[in-house]
Amino acid sequence: MNGFPLISILTAVPLLGALVLACSGIQKKSLAQGIALGFSSVSLLVAVLLWKSFDPTSSGIQFVENHNWIPSIGVQYFVGVDGLGLLMVLLSAIVVPFALLASWKIEEKPNIYFSLMLFLQAGLFGAFTALNFFHWFIFWELSLVPAYFLIKLWGGPERVRASTQFFIYTLLGSVTMLLAFVGIYLASGTFDFIKLAEIGRNGGWPRSLRSNRAGGRFGRYAGADPLPRRLSGLCGQSALIPFHTWLPTAYTEAPTGVSMVLTGVMSKMGVYGFIRILMPLFPHKCVRCSLRYCGWPWRRSSSRPSPPLRSAT
Repeated sequence: MNGFPLISILTAVPLLGALVLACSGIQKKSLAQGIALGFSSVSLLVAVLLWKSFDPTSSGIQFVENHNWIPSIGVQYFVGVDGLGLLMVLLSAIVVPFALLASWKIEEKPNIYFSLMLFLQAGLFGAFTALNFFHWFIFWELSLVPAYFLIKLWGGPERVRASTQFFIYTLLGSVTMLLAFVGIYLASGTFDFIKLAEIGRNGGWPRSLRSNRAGGRFGRYAGADPLPRRLSGLCGQSALIPFHTWLPTAYTEAPTGVSMVLTGVMSKMGVYGFIRILMPLFPHKCVRCSLRYCGWPWRRSSSRPSPPLRSAT
């Protein structure tokens, strides 16, 4: 089954359902909900087929699909899953149908509501299977934009304030991540997560980032300290202090189904980004930050013995 494009089908099914609902003039809630549930259920079946065909004894990426997209800047349609990605795909495939069932109170423009929910599910599938930053970033945004409109249009009395806070934090986080990867691309010449992780494992980042002449001043600025300063946009989606103030109002004002997706899946996207992007790209920096957080007396110039980085990673 690894040669069959299961991941593309998994992502395309909710996208197709979203387009069908958005282009239709269906105003009957039960019909729109039934169509959305039908497409989401097909996605769940494909996700279960992925799980059944997955080889747990292999540590590599499975169900890989790799096609040139924009070769001039190294952008590829590059998708695949390992154990972590498969877990998140299954979680998304299970939570969204229950969220659709919980949306039985939606009366205003039900076709648009359920269309946005399917767009959100497609964005989640794409973000959890992408192995190229350009592709990953598009689907990351595809999950955030529908969430904003779902809160703003169908939320509670304070929905405008909640959606505005959600928009500001996600926008700043997205811009920060985009700047980070532009600087990383200038230093490495690739958006490929696998190749970037290999550079991180070999300890090549400090030298390649700081000696990047092609990037000029911007390349040096973006690569000065890319872990805490440039990829901190993931903290907003993870609702880590102090980037957490959007969460209470968004969860409170969002419709029930949207709150289920926010708490069940979307709140995990930032943590997934830390594990999928930050830790492979900057393994030693991640260990140092973790040791500082846990109280380890880390000092570069100190005479105290350094913690065992190799064994910790």
